[in-house]
Amino acid sequence: MRKRVLAVLIVLVAAVSTLAAVDISLVVGGQGTYGELTINNNASYKFNIDAEVDLDFERGHGMLIGTTLSMSDIDVSVGYAYQTDISSSCDFILGAGVILGLNPALGLDFFVTADFDFKITQDMFIRLGTGFITDLGQIGEDYGKNPTFIVPLPSIGFGWDF
Repeated sequence: MRKRVLAVLIVLVAAVSTLAAVDISLVVGGQGTYGELTINNNASYKFNIDAEVDLDFERGHGMLIGTTLSMSDIDVSVGYAYQTDISSSCDFILGAGVILGLNPALGLDFFVTADFDFKITQDMFIRLGTGFITDLGQIGEDYGKNPTFIVPLPSIGFGWDF
């Protein structure tokens, strides 16, 4: 299943990049790579790893497509991204969108991210950021009745511009 999700993301990025002049960035270990401590009736800890593709169509407007893997979940995220230059070595990216949980059951959540990309070389950068996630649960009778609001610890990722 994980290989299928990754293959779909690669095909989607290739299709979009052939249709328009697009600046593409690939980030591994971005927003979804964090430890999550949830305290409801009992405390639980979950570690995720994230891979994200940012597509900048023009003047900072674009989209982000990502996948987050953990021991028990697979999530795919799609959203709008706005990117602006802060300096010659730093960019700011603001993103918002939806997260589709695929495993163990279907879920639909929302996110907002704020990231800074610090250039190491012309094509490589380190991404630091955080965000906000609303976990509304699995789609069914109880969907959205007990939402969990997650503010992840600041995340770090490594990225490449294409």
